[in-house]
Parts: sequence; C-alpha cells; structure tokens
Amino acid sequence: MILSLTAAKIYGWEHLTFIAIFLAAGAGSLVFVKLKVKSERAVDLTVKILGGALLAFIIFNRIAICFHRESAWGLIPDSFCGVGSLCLALSCIFFKRGAWPYHIFVYTMFFGGMIAVFYPDFIGQKFHGEPTGFLYPATISGLLHHALAFYITVFLTMTGHFKPCVKKTFVLPIAVCVMLVYGQFLIDAFGFENPMYIGKPLIPNTFIAWYVVEPALIGAAYGIAYLYEYLIKKKSAAPESDGESN
Repeated sequence: MILSLTAAKIYGWEHLTFIAIFLAAGAGSLVFVKLKVKSERAVDLTVKILGGALLAFIIFNRIAICFHRESAWGLIPDSFCGVGSLCLALSCIFFKRGAWPYHIFVYTMFFGGMIAVFYPDFIGQKFHGEPTGFLYPATISGLLHHALAFYITVFLTMTGHFKPCVKKTFVLPIAVCVMLVYGQFLIDAFGFENPMYIGKPLIPNTFIAWYVVEPALIGAAYGIAYLYEYLIKKKSAAPESDGESN
C-alpha cells in the first residue's frame, strides 16, 4: 500500500525504531571495523561497496520522487542533500582516499544526513492530499540514503580514508556557490519551485534559509578541520614532551 491507515510522524514509533536500529547497527559495525580491520585495501574496498549501496539508495529515492511528484523531473537532484549523497557515492566509487571531492561532500552529508535522520521533515508527506505512511517509497528511500550517507562520512573519517584539512576546505564554499547557481538554473530553465531551498526557508516561517545554513556549514567545516589538525599535532608532539620531562 502506498498510503497507510495511520500517517507517519516525526518521532513516531516507526521513526524511533529506525533511529534505534540505525544507531545500534552503525555503532556496532564501526567498533568492529576499528578493532578488526587493519588493512587499507580492505577499507578501500569497503568504501567502494558503501558507495555502491548509497548510489542504489539514491536511484531508488529519485525514482520514488518521480512517482510522488508524478513527473520524470524528479530524477534530477534538486537539494543539497540530493546532490551531496549522489556525489559522495560517486566519490567513494571512483576516487582514491583523500581526494578533493571528500572535502566537499563529507561535510555536506555529515550535517545534512544527521539532520535528516533525527528530524526528517518529509515523514508524513502528502500524496494527493493524503498523509503517507513510514514505508511510503519517497519517505523510506529518503531516510535510507540520508542515514547511509551520514554513516559513510563517519566511516571515512574514522578509518582515515578522509582526513580534514584546513588548506583543502576552501573547495567547500566554491562548491556551495556552484550548487546555488545550479539551483537557480533549475528555476530559470525548468521551472523548479524550490531547488537548493532558494526562495524558501528550510523551516517554514523562520529565518533559517540557505544564506544562514550554508555559511554555518562552511564555518563548521573549517572548525572541524582546524580542531582535527590541532589534535593531530598535539598527539604527535606528546611523546617528545614526555621524553624531555623524563
């Protein structure tokens, strides 16, 4: 059934169950990888497999959105998370560890994926005026690709496949500008209503629009990169200071 007897809700029992399973499976697998997987080759292969799974979820989501909107235009990603998940999947499949695209899409989907997992505003979206259930294809596929993208960003960072770097983070604001231009193109060329949240706030009737969220994303990315490099330098300097004190 496309529609359920009871409409799904944010923090309804289905959503809470999804979060619990995701956190348990995600944390358990990350602990296993950290303790048992030491080979870079194994990590690189896992990254490609995760990228393939994410690409499959993205395709599922875009097809589901086509049916939801009743238009083939739904195949075109028109949100930061839609573009971010697709590009993160392709980065995992085709690029080597530490490649430039990771310094864009890891940050984008760490925050975008996390927010969508814990506050998916598309749960209960209406189809022909009727609220939909949790397993409505456009809903569950959206949750799956956001959750997997969020997991992948943590996996990449934890395994060292991606290492935050202040000098390389400059590609993020450039990419954000490109995505905004892309969103405006979708509006002007194809009549899209709200790509990249241009023209409407992310949360209705608030000031939380793209010009607030995107600078916050860039600032957070630089903060994470700086903190990461500071901790690495501090860790590498610790043995020297210990030796001097002894």
